[in-house]
Amino acid sequence: MGSANEDSLLQCLLALCRYHGVATTAEALTGGLPLEQGRLTPSLFERAASRAGLVSRVVFQSPLETEAQLLPALVLLEDDKACILLGWSEDRQSAQVIYPELNESALEIPAEELAQKSSGALILCRPRFRFDQRSPRTGTSRRGHWFWSAIRANTAIYRDVLLAAFFINVFALALPLFTMNVYDRVVPNAALETLWMLAAGVALVLLADITLRTMRGYFLDLASRRVDIELSGRIMEQVLGARLEHRPVSVGSYAVNLRSFETVRDFITSASITTLIDVPFAIIFIAVIGWIAPLVLIPLLLGVAVVIAYALVTQGKLRELTETTYRAGAMRNSTLIESLVGLDTIKAMGAESRTQRKWEEATSFLSRVGVQLRLVSNSTINVTQWSQQMVTMFVIITGVYLISQGSLSMGGLIACTMLAGRVMAPFGQVAGLITSFHNSEIALKSLDEVMAKPQERPEGAQFLSRERLKGEIEFRNVSFAYPGSEIESLRDISFRIKPGERVAILGKVGSGKSTLQKLAMGLYQPTEGSVLVDGIDLRQLDPSEFRAQVGYVPQDVTLFYGSLRDNLLLSHSNISDAALVRAVEIANLADYINRHPQGVDMLVGERGESLSGGQRKCVALARAVINDPPILLMDEPTGSMDHSTEMAVKKQLESYLKGRTWIVVTHRNSLLEMVERIIVVDGGKIMADGPRDSVIQALQQGKIGSAK
Repeated sequence: MGSANEDSLLQCLLALCRYHGVATTAEALTGGLPLEQGRLTPSLFERAASRAGLVSRVVFQSPLETEAQLLPALVLLEDDKACILLGWSEDRQSAQVIYPELNESALEIPAEELAQKSSGALILCRPRFRFDQRSPRTGTSRRGHWFWSAIRANTAIYRDVLLAAFFINVFALALPLFTMNVYDRVVPNAALETLWMLAAGVALVLLADITLRTMRGYFLDLASRRVDIELSGRIMEQVLGARLEHRPVSVGSYAVNLRSFETVRDFITSASITTLIDVPFAIIFIAVIGWIAPLVLIPLLLGVAVVIAYALVTQGKLRELTETTYRAGAMRNSTLIESLVGLDTIKAMGAESRTQRKWEEATSFLSRVGVQLRLVSNSTINVTQWSQQMVTMFVIITGVYLISQGSLSMGGLIACTMLAGRVMAPFGQVAGLITSFHNSEIALKSLDEVMAKPQERPEGAQFLSRERLKGEIEFRNVSFAYPGSEIESLRDISFRIKPGERVAILGKVGSGKSTLQKLAMGLYQPTEGSVLVDGIDLRQLDPSEFRAQVGYVPQDVTLFYGSLRDNLLLSHSNISDAALVRAVEIANLADYINRHPQGVDMLVGERGESLSGGQRKCVALARAVINDPPILLMDEPTGSMDHSTEMAVKKQLESYLKGRTWIVVTHRNSLLEMVERIIVVDGGKIMADGPRDSVIQALQQGKIGSAK
């Protein structure tokens, strides 16, 4: 595993930030990014740089071709290394560079040497221009929309696809015109040489047609793949970066919202886009039919009008049924997720019947709505097919009358019939795509809600950087209520914890103890007042950088499918084996791990189901101390542990906690012996705050009342 110091690309980015006067840290730049083996990659560089207010792009050229006005630039070297190119000598024979391994000391090396070491790629980077409050945004720009901006990034590809579509539709005229000329000129005159000349020309056109169709399909897939990769990453980043007070009420429904991106993706990657592109080019075929026989346009245009009119009439019902189907599907999925998560409770309480009834009711309703939706959708397709058949029949009838009048030839009639079919075909396909369009429309709206959720790290926000916190925590007139709750969990809370102080928080169930820790962790923001760390409002600190310096043991421990090592490291992939062993010893997991054949690589199952409740608490404790944080927040850290395990953990913590700020929620006397101060909370208010012995004595004597 590579550490931040070994990550050459990340160190170069940090050096560029310092060069441009941006104070930041590795945690602030890379927190939440999908690093590869704990290292920053060129593909992730732009996202990391944007957090520091820098705009960057990768260019493929030799550093010798880079103008001085574009410097400093980051040069990608061989062997996954990088350096910063600062400038050139006057004769451009030597370059000033910074190697991150050499403590950012500028060196002068021959230009040719730099060119030989270069991998052929550079990253140009500069500060983003920032508007201040004197120049507010005058409106919402479509360019800023998360979906359309990704589509717009592939404008060049879609432009080429449109150009290819134009030629494909022009080439489609070849066969009808070939047929018309054969019937009108070749057959009456037995002009076989002319036949083969025409056939050769059409064959070349058809060869070009299949080539363009293949290329069009490839480039559409290429653009769609790029959009898929970019938007999938952006959506997941938005989900993980959302503030917890805006978390979804139902995980199942929220999962449906996220999965709805597949609906949008499938719509833009399927043949639907090709069909929609072909619709405007129907004008070409209509124009050619008008050139051959204008009166034939009458049945054709009437048929098109019928298809469009019926599609418009059914739009409202289709939209309503599609939305109902979406909501019912989300509700059924919520029931499924809830049942799977609480399967033990369902079986223990004998609630299978109730759960089965909810599932079947949702399925039955979804089925009924689905039948109605398919009925309306199929009626649109059927009307379109009927219109196509009627158009073909009346084109032939009209053509026969024109032939009898000498206004149209037999070849012209056949050509008009073929072209009329080409006009009606895309309209028929569009009618079949209406349901898919409505599904995509609803999916996009639901994703808009996801993308609009407030973020912990808003775009353009600048945070203060603190590489090592002292550990002072202060609540200043803090009040807090969970979203949707009319009752405040905390009311006008104020206290200050000095660096290195050990404090216990006591209180009844629902008194606000765990909420205090979540606010101190920055998981939630107070509705009133402020939480300060080392005298700085917590909202000014980068969330990732701050939490990297806080060890947290939650009340309910969540483990993930994978090995024990994966669950211990999580975001700390650069932790050494020595630190891992030390954390395991503190949490009293060493004996259990040593006895297991796979050691720390044992599988723990989803939610850690292969471990006992006490073992899960031990894993959470080891996870909290593994990064050697200056602040520790623990909610019943020895809960579910037996007495001997608790005593062993206590012994390890007594030595480990020296010089660290420790806030613990507990009712265990063994842990209370380790604290210096106790804060008693009841009804969201502080009822007592003082030295441990004094508060315990007051509690025993009943001198501490309840909140009114």
